[in-house]
Amino acid sequence: MVFVFLSCPFLSKATGEDKEEILKKAKYEESIGHYWAAVKLYNKLLELEPGSANLYFRRGISKSELNDAIGAIEDFSKVIELKPDFGDAYKERAQAYYDIKNYPLALVDNDKAIDIDPVDADLFYNRGLVKVKLEDTTSAYMDFNKAIKLYSNHTPALIERGHLKHKKKDNEGALEDLNKCIELEPENPLAYKHRALIYMAMEQKDNACEDLMKAKSMGYTHQVQKLLLDNRCYDK
Repeated sequence: MVFVFLSCPFLSKATGEDKEEILKKAKYEESIGHYWAAVKLYNKLLELEPGSANLYFRRGISKSELNDAIGAIEDFSKVIELKPDFGDAYKERAQAYYDIKNYPLALVDNDKAIDIDPVDADLFYNRGLVKVKLEDTTSAYMDFNKAIKLYSNHTPALIERGHLKHKKKDNEGALEDLNKCIELEPENPLAYKHRALIYMAMEQKDNACEDLMKAKSMGYTHQVQKLLLDNRCYDK
């Protein structure tokens, strides 16, 4: 007796539908911050589709959100192995390297991401942060400049460039950057804290205290309480 096995189109279709449903659920779990649940679902999907760069990327993002930098690096590395021109994988792996303080490898990945997408302001900003950690502030300053040139309202870059100007004793230039940042984001406590430091250097205590109190009122307490006490702001 000869058995003839015929393919069943509806089975492959059902599998495809199942994959779509799992993917929808994984994205939903991500969107509501249930990253561990998302990782489990991406695990299932990768069993069905082990060659998908996009699935490894999404799982890597969820692992990053779970502060699993090593696991994220493994997933982003797999993405790059499967798809070497996947720019966002270099960007996210650079961030994961940054999180574990492996700044040289973070720099390498940021360079590669910029090679792939040289008009993304965030990439120059990210690379600038890495260079600050590597104590290459001159080159970092150039990267913050480039980020702002590409996107003039890039407030994080304005803060960082202002901070570097302040360190170079260019307080007028630093103040200009922080003023613009606050104009764009009047509820940014970090900007008020940095502007307060500039005002202190310019011996404008009243303005400095006002900014420190503003930052504190927004819930930003990192270093602010000590600065308020050190500058006798409560004595006013």
